[in-house]
Amino acid sequence: MRRSLKFKMAVTGLVVAGAIALGSNAQAVPYNPNLPFGPGYGDAANPVVYTANKAAGFFLDTVNFDLGPFTHFNMTSEVTNMTFWFGASIFENNTDSQVPGGEAATSFTEFPLADLGILMPPGDYHLHPSGLVGSGGGSYTLTMWGSFGSAPPPPPIPVPGAVYLFGTGLIGLAGLARRKRVI
Repeated sequence: MRRSLKFKMAVTGLVVAGAIALGSNAQAVPYNPNLPFGPGYGDAANPVVYTANKAAGFFLDTVNFDLGPFTHFNMTSEVTNMTFWFGASIFENNTDSQVPGGEAATSFTEFPLADLGILMPPGDYHLHPSGLVGSGGGSYTLTMWGSFGSAPPPPPIPVPGAVYLFGTGLIGLAGLARRKRVI
């Protein structure tokens, strides 16, 4: 009885520690095509992350966004298993015309964009990520945020060591509990 209580307390402690570790460092927010960027969603501290998995061949996607109160657009990208070209272009949503200087790129830093006043969705602008994926498929991730022209890009989002410790601790406890049942 006493061992069972200690085991439950240990597992509860590990779950709480893992939740705190994840909650304190999680900064990115998932892409929501119905929300404009603003404080807490699409700012430097909370960038918007959009991930797309692609089959082999050519692709052309559309990702809508609105800078909200911000005046500059920032974007970085990560590509997995795309053996050829990848890039995203910026277009206006009212005329579907390409923004001057918004040619296909893998990143944008403090790119100035005017407020067009188009309500969400679709918002003022859209990106056209496009490229060619080799056999086996691939994926890309866009990390986007707005700024007022002087904010540096956010640091990479860390995965805390506590998450790894939490996972290995759970695996160890599960193995220990299974071993005791067998004996």
